[in-house]
Amino acid sequence: MLIQDHLLLTRAEPSGNGGLQFLYRIGSYGIACVSRPKEDVTQINWEADVIKFKNEATVQYDLCHTTALANKTLTFRNDKTMNEFLSRAFEHFKELQQA
Repeated sequence: MLIQDHLLLTRAEPSGNGGLQFLYRIGSYGIACVSRPKEDVTQINWEADVIKFKNEATVQYDLCHTTALANKTLTFRNDKTMNEFLSRAFEHFKELQQA
């Protein structure tokens, strides 16, 4: 199970291909985590993107592959490694807010 800190939204994966999406937010940055359905349970994983929200009033965002955290979509094989990345990301976003 993914951590609940800074969780903004949990929803069905918006592209319509099935799966779940978790959106996390700290200030104007966040993480979008997606788990898509797989035929084999051993292939289940999380894909994560750093995102930048367009404004404070909505959940509209753009992918942000220009941060120190990630320059592409990242794949995590289990909840533990996904949670470790989320914790690092939250600290990074807090530092960005203070700068």
